Amino acid sequence: MAIKYKKIIEEIMGEEAKKRGYRITSHPKLIVTKPLAILERTVNELRQSIDITEDLLHKGDVFIWFGGKKRIYHYEDEDSFRRMVGEINEFMISEGYEKMDGYLKMPYYLKADYEYVRSNFERDYNEYKINHNCSNIKDGLTSICTDIADTYNVEWSLAKERIVYISEVLTGIMLEHINNTYLTDGLNTEYFYVERIELLKRKAHHNPMNLVLNSYKNKDTEKWLIRFIKEFLTEEELRELNLENSDK
Repeated sequence: MAIKYKKIIEEIMGEEAKKRGYRITSHPKLIVTKPLAILERTVNELRQSIDITEDLLHKGDVFIWFGGKKRIYHYEDEDSFRRMVGEINEFMISEGYEKMDGYLKMPYYLKADYEYVRSNFERDYNEYKINHNCSNIKDGLTSICTDIADTYNVEWSLAKERIVYISEVLTGIMLEHINNTYLTDGLNTEYFYVERIELLKRKAHHNPMNLVLNSYKNKDTEKWLIRFIKEFLTEEELRELNLENSDK
C-alpha cells in the first residue's frame, strides 16, 4: 500500500505548524526530486517556506534546506517514515520555528517601498544633488557609500527611511551617469531593475534597492554595491574613472 506522505506529515507536524501560522501544501513531482510537503506562511508580505523533499536518485532519502544547510533524513517503510517526520518535527519545535521567527526581524522591503522608489526617485535624486557631489558615477558612489556606512550601526526600524532614500539616489545616479542604462519592471513582481546591454559582453541587470539594502545588512559597500555597479561599465569606462581597482 502506498505511503500517504502528505497526510502523515499533516498528522505529525500540522498542529505545531498551524500554531505558528503555517499551512501545509504540496507540489508535483519533479525530475530528480519529489516534494512531499511544503510548510509555508506569509507575514507582513514576507513569504517563508520549508520544503520536505524526497531525493529520487537516492531511495529513501528526504531532505530539508534550513539556514543554508541541507539536512538529510532516511526512511525504509511507513513506520520509519513516521519516525523520520517525527525527527523533523522535533527539530522544528526545538529550534527551526524560532529561527524562522528570527528571520522575520531581518531588514527587508515591503511592496510599498519598491513602488515609492520607482515613483519618486527622480524628485529625490534631484534634491540630493543640491548638497552632494554627483557630477559623475565615481563621485556619486563615493557620496552614497559614505551615507550607507553612516547607517551600519543603526537599527533597521530607524535606518529604513534613510536606506530607502539612498536607494532612490542610487537609481538616479545609475540612470544619469552610466551610458545606455534604462529601467525595466520585473514580471509578476514589484521589483524594478536598471539594465544595460549596449557595449557590454553580457547584460547588466540589478535592482538598486537591493544593492543598498545588502550593503547595509552586510556592512560592506565594496562587495555588495560597487562590485555590481562595475558590471554596468565597459573596460574603457572603468579606466577613465579609475575604478578598475578602486573601492569607489
